[in-house]
Amino acid sequence: MIVKAIIYGIDSLFLFMKSKILPFFVVGCLLFTIVSFVAEKSDKSDFEAAKEVIIMREISSRVLRYTGDTTSTVLPINRLAENEFEIPFESGFSFKPDSLVRIIDRVISSNDLPRNYIVNVIECNTSKVIFGYAILGVNQKNIVPCLGRQQPNKRYCINIKFEEASWLPKNLYLLGLGLLGVGLFAFVVQRFRKTDFPSKETIEESPITKAAMQLGKYEFLPEELLLVFGAEKIPLTIKEAKLLSIFASNLNQIIDRNRLQKEVWEDEGVIVGRSLDMFISKLRKKLEQDPTVKLTNIHGKGYKLEV
Repeated sequence: MIVKAIIYGIDSLFLFMKSKILPFFVVGCLLFTIVSFVAEKSDKSDFEAAKEVIIMREISSRVLRYTGDTTSTVLPINRLAENEFEIPFESGFSFKPDSLVRIIDRVISSNDLPRNYIVNVIECNTSKVIFGYAILGVNQKNIVPCLGRQQPNKRYCINIKFEEASWLPKNLYLLGLGLLGVGLFAFVVQRFRKTDFPSKETIEESPITKAAMQLGKYEFLPEELLLVFGAEKIPLTIKEAKLLSIFASNLNQIIDRNRLQKEVWEDEGVIVGRSLDMFISKLRKKLEQDPTVKLTNIHGKGYKLEV
């Protein structure tokens, strides 16, 4: 079953590479990659970035008011990364963690910033983290230790890091690159494997002919990879169609196994006898609705399509 699935998958890939939609697929993948790349690079506008800095200054102002400081300047905000900020303070102050958590959360929630973030209060002189907590969007998962403990009067800075929200464009960008790679590979194979994908000049040399062929009650459409029995359309793989084209062009004649293997598999570099037997068996099943059409095994010689 695994071998059959692999063979069927390879045939399907070759059929896709032969189809007329391949150039459109390659162009579509290229456009998809470009759009995803632009989205990844510009997922935050200059306006939004400036707004975030102002919100951080609002946090600084409210912390100063909470400590009773009405004279200190609100210092410039340091943007450490796209989603990380440092809020410095000019003077020292003492604070209760409970109050600080409420102040920061009210400002963030009222300005539609990401609800997942981590806060660290750092002592400026020693660069040690004095207090830290994590808000994870759901109260049950929030991590807020050391509540109720008054922190000493020192000069602090507050570090706020938001959860990165641009994962989608980045993954779309990678997906676009992958699809583009597949499309370019298929395009290159189509251009250079002329035995599998013949040009108009060499189409007459292909084992698959264009004209529809009558096989008993079946109509064989080689170019469309179809067998038609009444109102039923039976799909064929490329190799099944190649084999049936050879048989249909030589009705009631013995076709040597070596010839079948050579014309259908030789361009792949490896000829497997069991592959021929498997495809013959699949063709038999697709032809079994008309008892006047038989694909016969001539022992030691080859096969014959009897109509």
